[in-house]
Parts: sequence; C-alpha cells; structure tokens
Amino acid sequence: MSEPLRVLIIDDYEKDAQLLIRALRKEGLEPYAERICTAPAMERALGSGSWDVAISDCHMPEFSVEGALALWQRELADRPFIVVSGAIGEEEAVALLKAGAHDFVKKSNLARLVPAIRRELRDAADRQARKSAEEALRQSEMRRCQLQTELNCAAEMQKLLLPQAPLFLPGFEIAASCFPARQVGGDFYDWYETMPGIVTITFGDVMGKGLAAAMLMTTVRASLRAVTLRVQPSLAIKLAEQSLQHDLNSSESFVTLFLARLNVEASLLTYVDCGHGYAFLRRKDGRVEELLPRGLPLGISSAENYQEGGCVFEPGDALVVYSDGVIDAMPEADHGMIASRLAGAPDAREMVARIAALAPPGIPLTDDLTVLVVRKS
Repeated sequence: MSEPLRVLIIDDYEKDAQLLIRALRKEGLEPYAERICTAPAMERALGSGSWDVAISDCHMPEFSVEGALALWQRELADRPFIVVSGAIGEEEAVALLKAGAHDFVKKSNLARLVPAIRRELRDAADRQARKSAEEALRQSEMRRCQLQTELNCAAEMQKLLLPQAPLFLPGFEIAASCFPARQVGGDFYDWYETMPGIVTITFGDVMGKGLAAAMLMTTVRASLRAVTLRVQPSLAIKLAEQSLQHDLNSSESFVTLFLARLNVEASLLTYVDCGHGYAFLRRKDGRVEELLPRGLPLGISSAENYQEGGCVFEPGDALVVYSDGVIDAMPEADHGMIASRLAGAPDAREMVARIAALAPPGIPLTDDLTVLVVRKS
C-alpha cells in the first residue's frame, strides 16, 4: 500500500516536477503534488492546504529559493524543506542549510530524495512529539501550581475555622491539636460558649481525606454551630442531621461526631456520641470510664433517636477525645494505653502532646490525627 504524501514542488519546469513525482512513487510514496514557481502562488498554496514537505529547485527566473524558504519557514517551519538542483555551489548549499533548509539533493542522485524526506519527516515528528510533551508538562505544572495554591488557601482557611484562642473556663482547661494526613482533612474540633457558663464542645471526623472531606467538614461545622445555641446535644444532633441529609447523601459520606455540653459550675458534661467511640473520661487516679451510650454516625439511616450520656468531673479528671488517626498511627493503642500515657501530665496541653506523640516520628500519617482534652483543674 502506497504511503500518501502532500508535496509542494517549487520549480519552474513541469518536466522536472514530473521527474520528482516519479522518483517518489518509485519508492512507495503516493504524492499529492502541486507545482508553483512564484511567491504569490506559494502564498496561495500555503494558505489553502497543509503540506508534508517542500521540494524546491535552486535556480528559477521569477522566484528565489531563499524567498521560498522564508515563506515556508513562516508557515511550516517544522516541516522538511528539501533543495533539489542540478548545479549548485558548495557555499550556496551550505548557506541554504544554515538558513533552514533541511537537506540538499542533486538531480543526478534522486535515489537520495525519498530517504532524505523520510528521515526529515521522522525528525519532524520527533520534534513535534517533544514539543507536545513539553507543552503538556508545562500545562501540568501550571495546574499543579494552581492546585497547590488552592490547597494552601484551603489549609489556611481550615486552620482559621479551628478555635484560635484558648477558652478560659473557671476550674477547667481545654486544649486540642489537629494534624491532617494531607494539607487539608476531614477532622475538626470546636468549642464556644452558648450561654454564660455553658460550653459546647464538638469533635468530628468526616469519612475520607483531602479536599472533599475538608469541604464537607466545613459544612458540618457550620450546621452544628447553627443548631447548638440553646438546645440539648441530642436535639442538636437531630436538627444537624436533617440539615445535612442532602449533602451527606449526595457525597455518599458520613460523619462520626462527639458533641458535648459542659456546665462549668456543675462540672457536668452532657454528650452524644454519633458513632465516634474514641472518647473516654480519665479519672484522676488513672481509671478509664467509657462514655456510653453510642449511636450511629450522621449519614447512616436509622429510626432510633440519639441518646444522651452524662458524667460529672472531679478535680484532676480529663475528657479525652481522639480520631481514628491515632489508632492508624499506633494500632495497639486503646483507651487504657492512652490513659496510662497521661499519668503525671500537668495540664491539658501536655496531655494532647503526649497522645499526638504516639504517632511514630518521620513516618507520614495515613489518616488525619486529632486530639482534644478537657481537664478539671
């Protein structure tokens, strides 16, 4: 099967053009050829079609090979331009090659023509492939930089959503830290006074990691803030689940939550555990009290209502809440092991630091790691 080739022949003799066409066909090419011999004709030809190669005579009465080469380079610089001539000096040939011609073939040796064309077409294809690859790499790097900028902004915004200043509570300390496995994550914590002496404490873990989890986390946090102002935790959870139902269903995600209300004067903690489970009360003497009951995560359909639990703080007691990133970092960790690590810790901040230190240093986190501690002085 012949190989098609679109050839622009720049020659003032039709017979010479036919010789070139026969030489191409002899080597298995099927040329679609057009012969021109003036600058206006070449401009029309270049404007009306896409050419694979130009074959130009060196000496023409109305058109110079230098002019033809300049027009070709203006439109199709990446395609081969082959000079074919019966008589040309060495200096002239070298000058044309330096000006951009790809090869020179004597009319007495047309057997070189097709190999030269094929070689130059391969080289042109390689150049185009490299150019395309470089452009794709440049575009990819631009997208990566843009995404990195967006992630940096998202990470900064997520940090700003976490409590920025300690909450001073008579007789209590509260501290927390969050270490996303990526720049942004789905873990969050929050605390704020809903009324004098009443503090709402939220700890959540959105299924997944990265930007999608972080976006859903922002929505969950905003919904909880809107519904926890003057209602008990169980009702707040019910209202939040109703408002979040569409987002959770469309994202096919769920959220584990620990939502608590602390009455500072009474040292009473009322809470709802929505499938979180990683929360306990460490008594001053090191004993661990499980915080029951527990319900399902938000986003998991259930006809059951969320049940509240409660506990009373004594001096030295601490509420400890952590994400499953702690377990991923140290699979053997449990409430008892974590509680034992807190012996002798002078304050809530030190307790948080000790739990976070369970993650082996130098090893990237596989999941977001978040810890919150509320301690009665």
